[in-house]
Amino acid sequence: MFSGKQRDIIQYDNKHRPIITILEGAVRSGKTYVNNFLWMMHVKEFKGRGVKFIMTGYTIPSLKSNVLDDISVMFNVDTSLDKNNTFKLFGNTIHCYGTDKVDSYKRMRGITAYGWYANEITLSHMNSVDQAVKRCSGEGFRMFFDTNPDHPQHPIKIDYIDKSDEVMSNGRIRVKSWHFILDDNTTLSGDYKENLKKSIPSGMWFDRDILGQWVAAEGMIHRDFNYDLHVIPKDKAPKDFKEYIAGVDWGYNHPGVIGVYGILDGKYYRLYEIVERHKAPDWWIEEALKIQSKHKGIVFYADPSRADLIEMWENAQLNIERAENAVFEGLTTVGTQYKNNNVAIVKEHNANHLSEIFYYRWKDSMKEEPIKEKDDSMDSERYVMHTNEMKKLNQYATVVRY
Repeated sequence: MFSGKQRDIIQYDNKHRPIITILEGAVRSGKTYVNNFLWMMHVKEFKGRGVKFIMTGYTIPSLKSNVLDDISVMFNVDTSLDKNNTFKLFGNTIHCYGTDKVDSYKRMRGITAYGWYANEITLSHMNSVDQAVKRCSGEGFRMFFDTNPDHPQHPIKIDYIDKSDEVMSNGRIRVKSWHFILDDNTTLSGDYKENLKKSIPSGMWFDRDILGQWVAAEGMIHRDFNYDLHVIPKDKAPKDFKEYIAGVDWGYNHPGVIGVYGILDGKYYRLYEIVERHKAPDWWIEEALKIQSKHKGIVFYADPSRADLIEMWENAQLNIERAENAVFEGLTTVGTQYKNNNVAIVKEHNANHLSEIFYYRWKDSMKEEPIKEKDDSMDSERYVMHTNEMKKLNQYATVVRY
């Protein structure tokens, strides 16, 4: 049922009962599984007392999918939430909260909690973290956190994880943190682990997701880009594409870009790009109409920040949609495509793209954003790949659901 590492954690927890237990590290490494067990044992100690506990996730849906559903299966208990996002457990009331908003903490006010389970705590707004800590004042309270790594200066790492083994004045351990790597999960098959390692983009993503390291985003963003592997001459590009999509990054003083892709067998071929400065909206519409006439059924995925320009394109009968614009998640998607060799750039028609990718670097900040210079073709690429991959995931989810 439990790995050797998980058993060690449970035994330590039973003996020392630290006030705060933190399980941090790689994805799919078994953190949440053992935290669920520790949490259930803690709540069970208050069986029938009618007291309150707190559970938090980035959002209520993420808490449900990451934790509550698994607890239901593991322990055969009903974790269905009522209209107030609460459920009963061992005769006590569990209050569940999302912590993604700056004012999420307000919903916790007034509760005296006897414990707190925080899933994905580094994604929580620190206002909610501070409030949940203050709410835990019931005699015998304990806290259980789990998280994947983030920036090494994240407050959760500085204020909690780095204080592991800190002792209270009465000799009790205040914080105990346990680190996980992917290979700590002995229930995963070797094939699964190897495939995941080969799929995660190199650099920060690999260090965090596989090794569980708290590393900063720095240097070149798409480290898996290989000129010899990902750049092809125009005569090597396929001709029989069944699907075309394009990414649109608006511009005027800085370049505007339309990057046109053909998709074949799941691979993105960047066929050509239009890159221009100081062009009026009507000029871009004319260019897009030419592209749409040339590539039947093409969809333009555009930067959603310019609703006025999107409306103009719609009025011109262009097949345009608002792109998915989550930057970090989008860069992860693009990096995965390069890692899996699912990208080909036609050399002769993508000079701007091939110039930008070598200069596309992380900003030195906790926000983990790219430097906003020479990134117009990079943005068009992100709009295309991330939006298309998210659509495929949503379509798959719909098929599975029905």
